[in-house]
Amino acid sequence: MLALSTSLLISVSACRSTSSDQGSASNIIVINAPATGVVRRVLVAEGVHVEAGAPILEIGVLNETQVVKPSPGESAESLAVRNLKSAGTEIEAARAEVVQHEAEVNRLTPLVASGEASQAQLDGERALYERAQQRLQKAQESERSAQTGLLAARQPGASQPTGPAPARPAEQIVAAQTTSAGTVRVINARVGQRVTMGQALATLSAP
Repeated sequence: MLALSTSLLISVSACRSTSSDQGSASNIIVINAPATGVVRRVLVAEGVHVEAGAPILEIGVLNETQVVKPSPGESAESLAVRNLKSAGTEIEAARAEVVQHEAEVNRLTPLVASGEASQAQLDGERALYERAQQRLQKAQESERSAQTGLLAARQPGASQPTGPAPARPAEQIVAAQTTSAGTVRVINARVGQRVTMGQALATLSAP
C-alpha cells in the first residue's frame, strides 16, 4: 500500500508539473518578421507592456524598381505617356497608404490619452504616416517630371526617348506588430540587421 501511494503521488506531481510547463509555454508570444529586409527602427524596449497590434520594429523592404523601358522603335511621346501613367498609379497607391495611416493615428490618439493604447504604438504609427507622406511627395514629383517629359516629347523634332521613367521608392517600411497584448521580454534583432520573413524578432509574455 505504501508503495502504491508513493507511486500515485509521483504521478500526480508529474502531471501538475507538465500542466504548469504547458501553461507557461502558452503565455509566450513570438513576433515574426512579416517580410525580408533590414531592421530600420526598434520601437519598444524590453520590459515594456504593449497592446495588441502595437508595432515592435520597422523593417525596410526593397521594392523592385519599376522603370518603364522604351520598346524598340517607340516614340518619345509614347514613352512619356506611359511614364505619366506609371506615376499616376504610384500616386494612387501612396495616397491610399497615407489615408490608412492617418486614420490609424486618429484612432490611437484618444486611446493613448485614456490609457487604452501605448505611446509606443502611436509613435510607430505616426512614423509610418510620415513615411507614407514622403512616398506621396516623391510620386507627385515623378508625375510632374513625367508631365514635363511629355511636353518636351511633343515638341517638333522629338522622336527618341529622352530619359528613364520615374521609379517607385526603393524601400518600403513594414512594421512587425504584436498579435495580442503582453510584456516585451526579449528583442532578437537590432537596427541594421537583415532579417528574413518568418524570423523570430521578439518574444512577449501574455498576462
